[in-house]
Amino acid sequence: MTWTAAQDYCRAKYTDLAIILSNTDWLRLNKVTISKGLATYVWAGLWNDVNSWRWSLGDIPLQSGTYTNWYTGEPGNNAPGEACIAMGGNDQWWDVPCTQLRAFVCYDVETDGDKDVIYLSPRTVKFSGASRFISITNPVLTWIDARAYCRQHHTDLAISFSSSDNSIIGQVSGIYDPWIGLYRDTWKWSDGTNATNLPWIPGQPDNSGGVENCAVVYNDLLNDVSCTSLYGFFCHTNFPTRSQTVRLQVKSDWSVFDPSVQSSILDQIKQKLKKNGILETTVTWSVMPDGNIFHKKKRIS
Repeated sequence: MTWTAAQDYCRAKYTDLAIILSNTDWLRLNKVTISKGLATYVWAGLWNDVNSWRWSLGDIPLQSGTYTNWYTGEPGNNAPGEACIAMGGNDQWWDVPCTQLRAFVCYDVETDGDKDVIYLSPRTVKFSGASRFISITNPVLTWIDARAYCRQHHTDLAISFSSSDNSIIGQVSGIYDPWIGLYRDTWKWSDGTNATNLPWIPGQPDNSGGVENCAVVYNDLLNDVSCTSLYGFFCHTNFPTRSQTVRLQVKSDWSVFDPSVQSSILDQIKQKLKKNGILETTVTWSVMPDGNIFHKKKRIS
């Protein structure tokens, strides 16, 4: 199926397309791969969220009908990591990799007459008009670092809600193509979880052709491909959690009241469970009303 059709299928019959968040998840997926003899790409629930554009200040979404000033054909998503916005010629916007080093424009909140204004950090100076926008040409920074700089010294990276704001940003930034405060999410799991530390095939994701916004898994590695390609897929199911209390009799040459001995016993229990195929579980001691975990068994004469 296509990625979207596979997601619909998984959500109808299971929980979702495979969401792989831990080493245990990878072990399970690999076990299924081997048992099925899979030797080709298979969909996982990983996708590039190309329509999540929003302003850094307040995470305000860039909704339909709000002001924009894109270059023709932008945002293009033509290269990996094009998830941040720079302002170029004619004060138009284009998406570029967030790791580029650029000048940037910061923003200070604007007062509204005599009304109280809630600032994101303590302020003694009120800003209005063009003074709200501050061009920073040294240092040049990545988008993330530029945002951190603006949040430390001002309010945030520049926002542009109107053609007037946009023109002011262009004027204060001069000849530089600076960062502004517009960005989007990149790779996330199908349940909306942002994805980190992903095991990509070397050189991937490369977004070949600007259309590779879904991910397949092969040999425990990920590759970006077009979402309309047809592949098999992994689903996953969230089972209800259960708890079980087990009484344990321990014979030991050491004091079972010693925390280090109690920890050692727990480790042995976890290893035994893992050996028997129970890969993901939490094992804890149940504390009795007297504050102890163990009590000595009385000898019957």
